[in-house]
Amino acid sequence: MHPTYRLSAFCLTVILCSLAARGTVGSLQTNTNPAVKEFGVADAKLVLCFDKTVYALSRSPTSLAHITDKNINYVKVETLKPGYYGGVNAEITGGAIKKPNIVITLTEGGRRNIFKSNVRVQMYCEA
Repeated sequence: MHPTYRLSAFCLTVILCSLAARGTVGSLQTNTNPAVKEFGVADAKLVLCFDKTVYALSRSPTSLAHITDKNINYVKVETLKPGYYGGVNAEITGGAIKKPNIVITLTEGGRRNIFKSNVRVQMYCEA
C-alpha cells in the first residue's frame, strides 16, 4: 500500500469521527424533541405551582398567564400525542423565568388555526 493512500485514509477517518462526535455532543446539550419545550432548569427542589391542559380543537394561538408569590424557575410544555400531529411552538411573551409572573404563548406547529393534540403546560416554583 502506498504511503499517500494510508495518509488519505487516515485523514478521512479522523474527519468522519470528528463530525460524528460533534453531532452526538450537540444532541446531548439540547432538547430536540418537538413534542417537549422547556424553559429554565429542572430541579428536584421545585414544586408544581401551575398545571393546565389546552385541549385539542382549541383555537391557536393561545396564551397562558400565571402570577404567584414565588419565582417560577422551570416551565415544561408537552404535546400529549406527538408523532402524527407534530409538536407545538411555545415562547415566553411576558414575564420571565426566575420571576413571579410569566406568560406563555402556544402556537400549533403546523401554523393551523386549531390545536391538533392536547398540550400540557406545567410550571414549577421555588419551595
